[in-house]
Amino acid sequence: MTALLSIMLAATLVPAMPAKSPGYWLSDDDYPSGALKRKEEGPVAFSLLISPTGRIANCMITQTSGSADLDERTCAMIASRGRFKAARDENAAATYGSYRGMLYWRLPGKLGGPSYRYVPPVDMTLQVKRLPGGAQEERVTLTAKFDQTGHVTACQAFNPDQSSAKLVEVACQQTQQLFSSVTADADGRPVPIVQLLTVKFQVAAP
Repeated sequence: MTALLSIMLAATLVPAMPAKSPGYWLSDDDYPSGALKRKEEGPVAFSLLISPTGRIANCMITQTSGSADLDERTCAMIASRGRFKAARDENAAATYGSYRGMLYWRLPGKLGGPSYRYVPPVDMTLQVKRLPGGAQEERVTLTAKFDQTGHVTACQAFNPDQSSAKLVEVACQQTQQLFSSVTADADGRPVPIVQLLTVKFQVAAP
């Protein structure tokens, strides 16, 4: 393991997280009247930019439900009700963070109505010859810090107790080399950010 990677893995990064359960963000009463009349439903994936004060600085729809009313209501509700604990960098200083999730809009009374679920997207897929225990696929969730230029400067396992140290090491190396993401604040200025990344390891077909 290189000295640089040792420092990266030793960093103590904290991603932005909801201060309360996201389940409180919505209810049947929040269903947009237009979407209700048209019987529109479906999942809406979103990405939030969380400021160093824990406030939502931006909400972006990353997967539409197909209904403009449902997409718009999703960001409006989260912006008004969502409260977050700010992300922290390797120096324990509050910084910008991101949070991604999905709201499932179901017509009231159908399968429990609207609900929330955290569904981490796969940010990178790595093909390998084999995996521990003969597994065909493994996923590692990382907490990574990106600087203003979009490069990874610190990286660690989000949950070390549930991740293989070797896979985390490889995932951090590959993320540092291959992944870049520039994030801008509300004024369009690039900012450093701490966010969760999911790396999927997949055994290549023979």
